[in-house]
Amino acid sequence: MSNAIVQLEALANTPPTDPVERLALYNAAKKLVTATEDPFNTICRVNGSPMILTFSQVACDLGLFEKLAESTAPLSSISLGSSSGADPILLSRVLRFLASNDIITETGEDLYMANGVTGTLACRGFQAGIAHTFYATMPCLQATPKFLADTGYQNPADVLHSPFQVAHNTDKLAYVWAMEQPKLMADFNLWMTEQHQGQKTWLDVFDLAGHLEGSSSDTLIFVDIGGGLGQQCALLKEKHPQLPGRVVLQDQPFVLPHAIPTDGVEKLSFDFWTEQPLKGSRIYYMRNILEDYPDDKALAILENTLPAMSPGSLLIIDEMIIPNSGATLRSTVQDMVMMTSLASAERTERQWEALLDRAGLRVLQKTAYNEATGESIIVTMRKNQETGGG
Repeated sequence: MSNAIVQLEALANTPPTDPVERLALYNAAKKLVTATEDPFNTICRVNGSPMILTFSQVACDLGLFEKLAESTAPLSSISLGSSSGADPILLSRVLRFLASNDIITETGEDLYMANGVTGTLACRGFQAGIAHTFYATMPCLQATPKFLADTGYQNPADVLHSPFQVAHNTDKLAYVWAMEQPKLMADFNLWMTEQHQGQKTWLDVFDLAGHLEGSSSDTLIFVDIGGGLGQQCALLKEKHPQLPGRVVLQDQPFVLPHAIPTDGVEKLSFDFWTEQPLKGSRIYYMRNILEDYPDDKALAILENTLPAMSPGSLLIIDEMIIPNSGATLRSTVQDMVMMTSLASAERTERQWEALLDRAGLRVLQKTAYNEATGESIIVTMRKNQETGGG
């Protein structure tokens, strides 16, 4: 046993750098923690989890993570609070709590240093994620137990009646409400950008050039439906600058003015609750659209797209796929966010198959490009395209 402890401590001090090895070690370490945790530590961990979010937000507000990450020497509560005027006694309590959760490292009495977690939380993009979760999602989670009890524990499926509306005292759709919260939306967009920095994308697992072979400058090659700020259009142009053809970003008129200015990308105001006006594109693309809606609404979006598809058209859906068993933590956390904020879901593989079959689509390719989250592409075509329909 003593040898095992020494080996674990050595691994903690010098963890593997290979992402696959790190993930495997992380999953094994989680199982070890669960197996060795006594009941009192279990209940402390569960009860303390919302406190981690709360006091991480306080630390972000005070700039504690950045100060610790920038320092080469341990810092005290007095030095950390000098610029903010925060009470050193309050700060010492917050710092002790963060250290006990391994978010920062305690090196002595009232002395603290950054560790790997601190460095992550010093990133502005991840701090934006903490803020969005604390201010937008946490109230929904608090409202969820009573909401589910009041609705007889039925799966939420009404986008206008979910824990979100109760928590934020609104009768608006979540995204409509959010658009009226500029700070919240700025944090959300920054967080989304940070999460995908340096990560693989759908273009790493799909042969775009092969599918678009033979296109010309007049060919409609890519329509990004509900594409927001146009990140995927910009990515396509960056990775394939020589591909001829028209690339179109579609979204609501109040979104498009904020889109990334990208040469060669057209912008078209479009509401995906209406029929797709651009006919015969080689690729129609939806990223994280269907996850925002329960099945009936998702079907309506798909049904508005299919009539525009010609025999050579593909519809690429870029979303999480939760495995039918053995789901990862990151995908199930996101599923709970969808349920409590949007009365929607991250779908399992079986649920995707059923939804797409109902919509009249045949799956040609299903490939994960991020194993940790289950982010994947589902490449589809209309079923009647096989017989020349369209």
